[in-house]
Amino acid sequence: MRTDTRLAPPPRQLDVSTRPLDRVRRLALWVQLLCVAGAAIVVLVPAQLWSRADWLETVVRKFWVTDAGIPLQLDAASRAWGWAASCLPSAVLLFALWQVWCLFGAYRLGQVFTAEPVLRLRRLAQALMVHALAQPLGHTLSILALTLGNPSGKRQLVLGLAFDHFISFFIGLVIWGIAQVMQQAQAVAAENAEFI
Repeated sequence: MRTDTRLAPPPRQLDVSTRPLDRVRRLALWVQLLCVAGAAIVVLVPAQLWSRADWLETVVRKFWVTDAGIPLQLDAASRAWGWAASCLPSAVLLFALWQVWCLFGAYRLGQVFTAEPVLRLRRLAQALMVHALAQPLGHTLSILALTLGNPSGKRQLVLGLAFDHFISFFIGLVIWGIAQVMQQAQAVAAENAEFI
């Protein structure tokens, strides 16, 4: 009978960082950092776009207007009005990012199955559905601001609905449904806890 003289590997020690709640906390921190980055992008990129007439003209002619030869008013006042119109969907996005920040802040605190995540999910869902409406409205008002100073017949009023608006609305509905299910699950868990 042969015995193995090799040393057995030391028993694997449990890494406390592998506990599920610690993973959730790390994930929540990363999501919150991404929310900060997203908020900075939502604020800074439109401000840069509307402050640079050459860049704005390129974007408008390529993606926004239906007639590429239409004259655009790129003076400071027209750009300021256009930027103000574009702030509508940006504000909704900032609100959505704030809800994600708060949702994952609750997760970092261990509040996974409480009322706070349900509230934040509901508000996020509402923000996504409102964004689906605010985006085309902001786009329409921005184009109007850039063509309002044109002579009659050369102004443009463009109302465009795109697939991404539908997707935003649909994802908002899905998140709303998830929030409803979570609320019902909390009610059932509370009811079951009373029996114990």
